[in-house]
Amino acid sequence: MGLSRITSIIVFWDIMKVGDVVASQKREGKLLSPDLLAHVSPLGWEHINLTGDYRWPMR
Repeated sequence: MGLSRITSIIVFWDIMKVGDVVASQKREGKLLSPDLLAHVSPLGWEHINLTGDYRWPMR
């Protein structure tokens, strides 16, 4: 499986989880601002590496 496919699976999973949180908040009557949600993107999260470059710290 290629790196792009793995990245796509991780992004899909993250989006599903964000959707679950939004739905849960809505059920509890706590609506999240569309302005806030516009800034939520799993592509900016640290555990997603789009380049395939990995840097391991030297100890």
